[in-house]
Amino acid sequence: MRKTAIYTRVSTGYQVDKDSLPYQRQECSSYCRLILHVPDEEIEIFEDAGKSGKNTDRPGFQRMIKQVKAGRISRVVVLKIDRISRNLIDFSLMYETFKENDVAFISLNEQFDTSSAMGEAMLKIILVFAELERKMTSERVTGVMIGRAKNGDWNGARVPFGWEWDPDNKKPVHHPIEGPIVVQMYEMYLRDHSSSRLRDYLNSHDIPTKRGGEWTSKTVSDIIRNPLNKGDYRYNYRQSARGKKKSAEDVVYISGLYTPLIDPAVWDKCNSIMDSNSFFKNKPGQPHNAKRPHVFGGLVYCASCGSPFVISRVDKRRKNGFMPSSYVCGRKHRKEACLAPGISDVIIGPFVINYVSRVSRAAAKGKDFRNSGDLEAFLLDSPEFSDIVGIDQEGLEQMYALLCAGAKGSWSADPLKSSAGQSVKESEIRSKIARSERALERLKKAYLYSDDSMPEREFIQMRDEIEAERVSAQNELRNLQNDTESIVTDLSFFRSASGWLLAHHLNTDDHLVYSDIAAIVQPDVLRDFFRTVIRRINIRERRIYSIEFQNGIIHRFLYR
Repeated sequence: MRKTAIYTRVSTGYQVDKDSLPYQRQECSSYCRLILHVPDEEIEIFEDAGKSGKNTDRPGFQRMIKQVKAGRISRVVVLKIDRISRNLIDFSLMYETFKENDVAFISLNEQFDTSSAMGEAMLKIILVFAELERKMTSERVTGVMIGRAKNGDWNGARVPFGWEWDPDNKKPVHHPIEGPIVVQMYEMYLRDHSSSRLRDYLNSHDIPTKRGGEWTSKTVSDIIRNPLNKGDYRYNYRQSARGKKKSAEDVVYISGLYTPLIDPAVWDKCNSIMDSNSFFKNKPGQPHNAKRPHVFGGLVYCASCGSPFVISRVDKRRKNGFMPSSYVCGRKHRKEACLAPGISDVIIGPFVINYVSRVSRAAAKGKDFRNSGDLEAFLLDSPEFSDIVGIDQEGLEQMYALLCAGAKGSWSADPLKSSAGQSVKESEIRSKIARSERALERLKKAYLYSDDSMPEREFIQMRDEIEAERVSAQNELRNLQNDTESIVTDLSFFRSASGWLLAHHLNTDDHLVYSDIAAIVQPDVLRDFFRTVIRRINIRERRIYSIEFQNGIIHRFLYR
């Protein structure tokens, strides 16, 4: 059963009789019993002694509001309206809470009873003036703040990462610890062109944000975009913290007000890169271009939870030029439940390149194996596989059957497509690309040289649409060309997939040292080669648990 709440308040320990707590309780209780006919057991009294009505920071009031929001109060009764609030803004917010929870408000002195039409109308008139006061106060505060900003005064906002507040001079200054980190962030972004890679670096090195949280691409971008880092002061830039940008005439911008943390030229370069990335981001058919490809990125998965591994960091270049990447389970990276440890190219590379090399040589031997046991012994004849006792029988038998059945040429489970059909399809795609390029040229001429030229907005829109079609066709052609390449037994496949240098290393019977190969073969060549041969590598406890080849065969490894 919902109760009737009586609220009483005095601001000092001593007050005149008509403002005392006993007097307020008596008058309100009598009204509830005689006028509202509410029995005493359905009345609950909330009191605040010695509390000001200027704000709502009062324990009795807050307890009453909690009861209102919990749906346990049907009406609130006060002796006078100033007992519950002397601030019209606070009162209007309180009344909104009452309305949301279907609670009537009654003031005996002003004769407000919002359960009646007249009481509701009178209260709405008061709320109109409360809203007017709110807006006028907001305008006055905004005007004062903008005036302070134009004078170069800091308006009390939290200083960003890399800066701290100097209370003596009343301005932000360089933070002795965070400042050098910001300088390093700009240097890394200038090199890698990636806020995501910079985010992963900061989180993997346990560098917290200003509030002690984890970095996101957005917080990294906010640092790169902040003109304060080059010494400029910007105020009134957005409608709210993440709201829409305001027009240029509303923004207060003062150049060179503070000592720069970042060279303005470096700031301009980084923001130019970010503008370029933003323009091409999510464009239809636009491929992702990494500054430095990670050889096993997109191939490595967690055998425990099934999530793909993500890049956590890139180690320093070794003496021979090898720069291994490290990977961590994506689910663990998002602070979820997976406990799988990370892994790096130092472990993955030697295992995978030697195993693929053994598979290639096994395919070249073809029918020379007497049984699947001979094939297994041949595949595991390398120091990287010393702690493996065997290969799961199903995948081993599939490969043995395929090698025994096939002549030299292919051990792909899928038949090769018709070369004639591929040629026709490739010709159609190339024609589509040529048409798009011609259309782009005609569009540019029509925009630049026509007497009745099209608007710039229309030109940009049509240009982007044609460019997207061209890039999409190029990707389609690239995929078609990849489809024509299959896993073959001789080394011509490896040469076409990864270049003659990698093929030379794979063609030898010597043990392959991955770090030496990765130091001289371009990362994108290695990456494309492994992606052509392998579909997925599953990791468990820093070991290669299984390898799934592009032809569908899966080899699971049994460890000691």
